[in-house]
Amino acid sequence: MEDTLAAARPSGLSAFASPAPNVQFCDIYGMDTVIRDIKASVITPFQRPEQYIALGITAPKGILLHGPPGTGKTMICCALAREAGVNYIFVESTQLRSKVVGESEKSIANLFSHARSNSPCILFIDQIDILVPKRGSRSTSENTGDRIVTGFLTATNRIEVIDEAVLRPGRFDEHIQIQLPDQHQRKAIIQGLTKKIPLEMSPEQLDEMVTQSRGWAGADLENILREAAMENLRQDRQATKCHTVSKAGIGAR
Repeated sequence: MEDTLAAARPSGLSAFASPAPNVQFCDIYGMDTVIRDIKASVITPFQRPEQYIALGITAPKGILLHGPPGTGKTMICCALAREAGVNYIFVESTQLRSKVVGESEKSIANLFSHARSNSPCILFIDQIDILVPKRGSRSTSENTGDRIVTGFLTATNRIEVIDEAVLRPGRFDEHIQIQLPDQHQRKAIIQGLTKKIPLEMSPEQLDEMVTQSRGWAGADLENILREAAMENLRQDRQATKCHTVSKAGIGAR
């Protein structure tokens, strides 16, 4: 009975939610600092509210994750939704946009209403820049910028195109930038990925790959390892390990 209750979600959450990837923080590599900050801002208020009370502060109403594509913003949010132990709604901005005047605002109002009625709830909207561009930057008949206010966790690649009024404290109290991984982070990402993708690679070859992949995002690294695994499978359908990623493969990103 307890297992069933833990896995069940309120039916009201199904109106908007898209399937969120089944990922946990332990599946994300090279981002320990970002994960620590997000846990402190989101999970701690739910699990240990007395810490915030003792410090005389309130939990952030909204957190904005931003950074280049492929750096793990969406993955972090999905892991947070899984590990926070509360209800969550995962939606993409395209689900809320409508060409019919007033429909976008109505969808957003319904979304927040569902979140409030199923609180505590994390509301995660992916690619928020699609919904709230700077006022005057787009000549469209529907404008949702003034309608979106507080209380959701979201991610975007383009913080510079979001209206400043949406970004101010009280709406998004924290802006967390996720940058392209540095050398140490790329090494941690590769080592983490090779736990799932068995890759034959010497320490020297690992260091070489780390050096050659400068400027890559985590998604790029995962893709090249996946390509190596697929190439190995094409050559040997009985293979259980991957050959070393070649220089040509890295250069062909």
